[in-house]
Parts: sequence; C-alpha cells; structure tokens
Amino acid sequence: MGFGWVVRDAEGVVVGVAMRCMEGLFSVKEAEAMGAREALSWLKRRGWRHVIMESDAQVVTLAVQQPRNATPFGGLISEICELLQQLESVTFVYVHRSLNMPAHVLAKESFNFPNAHVPLQANKD
Repeated sequence: MGFGWVVRDAEGVVVGVAMRCMEGLFSVKEAEAMGAREALSWLKRRGWRHVIMESDAQVVTLAVQQPRNATPFGGLISEICELLQQLESVTFVYVHRSLNMPAHVLAKESFNFPNAHVPLQANKD
C-alpha cells in the first residue's frame, strides 16, 4: 500500500510532502483508514497543533464521525479517533479526490520512494 500527504499553509501553498509504503493485503477501506492514521501520527510527531486534514476517503471520514464498528476497520477508526483526541485542534474532513490529487499522486509514487518526506519550513500554528 502507498500513502501520501501534502501539507499546505493557511494560504494553500504547499510547504511539505510525505510518502510511506507499507506491505500487506487489506481492503480498500482498511488501507484508506491506515493512511489517515499514518498521516495523523506523522502530524503528532511533528507537534502540529492546528490542522485541517482533508481525506478523499469518505467511508473513513464518515466512520470517524460515528465510530462503532468492531471489525478490523473499526479498530483502525478507533485509533484515528484516539489520535484526533490527542491533537489539540485537528479537523478531519472529506474532500473529493479531484481536490486531493497531489496526495493521490504521492501515494502512487510511494512505491518508488518509500518513507520519503520533504522537511517542512512552515510555522506549526
């Protein structure tokens, strides 16, 4: 599986990118949830406090709003909810894939550059 995310400042200017590749066979919704979990963990490690996280995985964003599933997918959603609670001000929202194409391209490229990131220069707030 490949994950990718783009970090933009308040004006929408790209200030950093990250990619991660992970082995395993998972359903699409589990892989999407794992990508969201990885991005949130990455944000937490960097100490970012005020973030709007946009995801093109509608099933994940809806599940985060109503977490109550006892399946492996539900376990991933619980982990995402825990990370959201640990971060000071993070909003998790759905956006259509056409608005999230840079992250989608990075996820595909992660197979060529696993665990790559471009250091961020932006202010954390």
